[in-house]
Formats: sequence, structure tokens, C-alpha cells
Amino acid sequence: MNSRKGWREQRKKYLKQFLAQSQKLQLTDDLTAEFRDIGKRCSNKLIKEVTSGDLVLQPYDPGASLEPHEAEYFELSVDSPVTQQIDSLSSLASLNVFAVEKQFVQGLRFYVIIAQPKQGKPIYFFRSYTPKKELGRSAFLGAILEKGHFDTVKQPLFLFDYNIDCLSRDDEMFIFSKDKFQKIFQFFEKLLESAAVTLKEIKAQVPILNFDQFEDSCKGHLQKLAKLSSIAGKPYFKVLSMKQMKKVIKEFKLPLETKRVDGEEMLVFDGSDKWVILHLLDDYYLGSPMTGIKYGAPSKREL
Repeated sequence: MNSRKGWREQRKKYLKQFLAQSQKLQLTDDLTAEFRDIGKRCSNKLIKEVTSGDLVLQPYDPGASLEPHEAEYFELSVDSPVTQQIDSLSSLASLNVFAVEKQFVQGLRFYVIIAQPKQGKPIYFFRSYTPKKELGRSAFLGAILEKGHFDTVKQPLFLFDYNIDCLSRDDEMFIFSKDKFQKIFQFFEKLLESAAVTLKEIKAQVPILNFDQFEDSCKGHLQKLAKLSSIAGKPYFKVLSMKQMKKVIKEFKLPLETKRVDGEEMLVFDGSDKWVILHLLDDYYLGSPMTGIKYGAPSKREL
């Protein structure tokens, strides 16, 4: 009962904070139509390509790379920070109108197009954004023709495109650009928060000499944190043994040593190759049963 109350208070605090950091645009009918067209194009393209098989939907895996013909999806759980952020967007009436304040513009990281169908819940189209997309802050010199002469652009001019990084409807999120999705929902910050738990699990399961150095190497790197999160969630991780790892080290001639300390054999982390242990734990090294050729597989999805 107390934990449920605490979760509600935390959720309330989160929503209040997010609303304070969000603002809404007042649009003309013409600009509204343009944004509506962006959402329509994205929805139609998703339906068409999934139906034809040109686009393959894969379950979301933080450690896997997206191929050009793939998109990822996952169900939004009630207590997910992503869900909380999306839910807060339903309170549009509570948002302040965008006033082009310097501090707010400098902190922009995404915008959302909200489409309300005649029936059902809204569809949210997310697109990453940076201050560089404000013409006055970009590397380009803006010029505008007025009364036969070109002059510099004095009013703030914001640039939008026709791309979408992810969209959500009902209880599902669809991801088209993984790195942009991660930036929009502050994926690095969330991974950093959970890194201590993930690294603790790895330390308990896999004996690593110089573990503090291994930990420091991972904490400041988004891809490494994503890889750690993916490794800790794999079914094989709980039964991974030193015997299995040594077999792979020998077979693939990996630049990875083991050392016995107080009777326990340990992998030796060496800062000259910060990825080899992560790759080993991620089952990165594979051999083809068809050709017999050995590969390093940067992205795998279990069949």
C-alpha cells in the first residue's frame, strides 16, 4: 500500500516537472495542415510497408542495431517513464504557449505532433530537435527578400522536416530511428540510473579483474550502457560459465587474458581494448554453420 502511494507521488511529481518543461505552439490553419500531412504520410507509409513486408517489425532490444528495413516496437507499461511522458501530453490545456524564451529554446530536444482521430486515442508523432534547427542558431546565414533587397532574418525562424523518429498509439510505441528515440526519452539518463544495478548483476555473475576500471569505462558511454542492459536481460546470462567463455576466447583468438586470483579464475579487463569483454558477454563471436567462417556479429535478434 505504501509503495503504491509512493509510486503515485513520484508519478505526480514527474508529470508536474514535465509539464513545466513543455510548451505548445499556436498554429495557423496552413501550418496545422502541413503537420497533419506529416502524420498522415508517416502512418500510411508504416501500414503500407508492414503489410507488403518491406518493413519488418522487431521487438525492442536496447542493444541491437536497426537495419534500414526494420522498425522496433514495444508495449508501454503503466509505470514506464516513456508512458508518463506521453500521458502528460494529454494535458495540452495546462501547457504554456511557446514564447521563444532563450533558456527554453536552448534546451529543446524534441517536438510532438498530436493527431486526434474521430474515434480512439490520439496518435503521438515524435521528432528530435536541436537549437541548430533555429535558423538564427544554425551554421547558415539566413537571408530574406523584402522590397527588392535581401536582408538578414531578424525574427526567429524554426525549421521542421517531414521525418518522424517514433510514434505511439494506445499502448504501443513504434521506433524508426533508435538513437533519436533514445535522445528524445533521455535513454542515456535512464540507463545511467539503472547502471549500478546492471553492473552489480554482472559483477556477481562474471569474475572480472580490474572491475572498477571496467565499470568506469561503461558508465560514460551510451552504447556500452545499452549493451550492458541487453546482456543482463538475456536468458543465457544466468548460466554463463568461465569454461564457456574460455572456449570462445581460444577459438576466436581474442585479446583477452584470464588470471587466477585467490583460487578464482577471472577475466582481465585491459583498457587498451574496452569492448572485448562486452562483446564476449554479448555472444558477439559466432561461426557460420554454412561456410565455417567466423564472424563478429554487432547486432543479433534471437529467432
